[in-house]
Amino acid sequence: MLIGASQPFGTTRKLSYTMTPDRYTGRVLYVTFRTDADLSAWVPPPLRPVDPHEGFIKIYELKRRPEHGDALPPDFSQYNEVCVTVLAAPPGEPARHYNLFMWVDHDWALYKAREAFGWPKKLADIHLTATYPGDDRYDLDDGTSRFNADMSRWGYQVMRVRAELDPAAPAQPSPPFNGFYTARHIPGPVDGEEISEILVIETRDGWFRGGTFGTATVEFGDAPDEELSQLGRIEVTGCVLREVGWVLPGNPARRLGPLDPFETGTQNTKENT
Repeated sequence: MLIGASQPFGTTRKLSYTMTPDRYTGRVLYVTFRTDADLSAWVPPPLRPVDPHEGFIKIYELKRRPEHGDALPPDFSQYNEVCVTVLAAPPGEPARHYNLFMWVDHDWALYKAREAFGWPKKLADIHLTATYPGDDRYDLDDGTSRFNADMSRWGYQVMRVRAELDPAAPAQPSPPFNGFYTARHIPGPVDGEEISEILVIETRDGWFRGGTFGTATVEFGDAPDEELSQLGRIEVTGCVLREVGWVLPGNPARRLGPLDPFETGTQNTKENT
């Protein structure tokens, strides 16, 4: 239990980030893309992207419950999450997901592991709508599933995704999953030692099934504290909707090594001004 980790101090564990395993289930829309921007500008050394011009968007509808214990109320435990991600690795290590940007729409999903493990989470308004191929009992959608995502922060539209998914569409390659890398930086007190390191985050009991493929369009926007327009114009190369699940252990982090000195966005800023 990390008492006071991004939260008020309390007399019970309710206000604290408790290091216990949680199971996540739901579905995710993966949208892969290519861009002329150099995505390594957002990746801290010694991590390097496998391909600095290839990334993917992950749009989740999720439910969290304790691995051992009663389920949490749905109004509390269900939430949405959006990530912009690359495959990355330090020298001599396998490629894993590195989330350049992350947004969630519940505050407990924000503070859970943000400082403790370095997830770059922010709050956002995330609205997901979907239609599905029907039969006589449901609306007919002419054989096409639609999955739309609109994300904004305080009135600024940050992302707009429109996906059309066809159950008859052929399978497409999608990014492999082998856990995550995160960059944890916690400033220390004046003249004190700070924490600045790369972590490996390892889930377990992961699974996915299904896989409805299709096409998508993506629009990025900016806000006073967002810079997705720096990614430039992107070319969508793949799209798939899947059911997923995994367990996040109570302490899934393994220290890999220190962060190198890192200045974000310098190259992209020069290229786009």
